[in-house]
Amino acid sequence: MNVSIERLEQIEIERSRVIADPNFQRWMKELKVSRLWSNPKPKIRANELNSQYDFGKNKVASLELSSYL
Repeated sequence: MNVSIERLEQIEIERSRVIADPNFQRWMKELKVSRLWSNPKPKIRANELNSQYDFGKNKVASLELSSYL
């Protein structure tokens, strides 16, 4: 998909017009739509991986290793 710089600029101008439109702003407030969105999957996956990891065991192992160094 090749999009020209001119097209990207045009899209940004259209986006700015829509965001500045009072009807759009009212619609956002009525539906309680947030402008910010983030994908929760990476955070959920990180929590799952951390829950499988035994931090206590590795702290002891790292202390034992450091005494040999």
